[in-house]
Amino acid sequence: MRDTYDEVLLPIPRHGTTDALVTTIRSFIADRGLQPGDRIGAEREIAQTLGVSRWAIRRALEYLEHQEEILRTHGRNGGVFAAPKKLVRSTPLAGLPRYLQAQGVETGTTVLGTQAGPPDDESAKQLALDVDAWIFHIERLRLADGLPLVLERAHFPCDLFPGLLEQSLGESLYDILETRYDIDRGVAIETITATAASREVAGLLQVSVGAPLISITRTTQLDNGRPFEYSHELYRSDRTAVTVRSDGESAHTTIEP
Repeated sequence: MRDTYDEVLLPIPRHGTTDALVTTIRSFIADRGLQPGDRIGAEREIAQTLGVSRWAIRRALEYLEHQEEILRTHGRNGGVFAAPKKLVRSTPLAGLPRYLQAQGVETGTTVLGTQAGPPDDESAKQLALDVDAWIFHIERLRLADGLPLVLERAHFPCDLFPGLLEQSLGESLYDILETRYDIDRGVAIETITATAASREVAGLLQVSVGAPLISITRTTQLDNGRPFEYSHELYRSDRTAVTVRSDGESAHTTIEP
């Protein structure tokens, strides 16, 4: 991605109205041929370059973000970006990298933490485990074209996957489970809801606290019916579209208020 805005001084009406600022930023993106995901700069840098207040530039950026023409992220590597295209996450089960690579997106993974221990009540229920069973917990941040896309927390029964935490967990977990442990996946049940970003999650996904997120909770079974995965994923809603496919009676949708 290119960080280019502070290289250019742009002419702009001195009154710095929101409409004028919006037009100038649009022209800059078009004239420079910025691609989706290219970095425009930080809010402060843009305001200084254009000689307007941060309040004025913030109003223009809010409008452009609402129109899905730019993307603003927070944190050390945050800034203003030419809006990446929305990434489609389909519900037929496959590893996330396959979805993204099929859309020409460069994928990446940061492993945030792993541990083995007793499950909490919900994990034990979803994985149909005895009270003395242990699970592996894996937390990862998935990237698309270098920007955070989804925070993923997954749980697996220890007895099914000995040595799982010793594997290369930056890769597709499904690929690891299928090649290393020779599993055959069966039914997956996903629950999709809307939620708001907590302070911790907002920092990881580089969004504002309270920003809308897409929450997907999934329980996946082996072909013999035993649950082997219970996971929770939080997607940036400004970068994600979810599609649901129904083949005759093979899909069932439940809508809850």
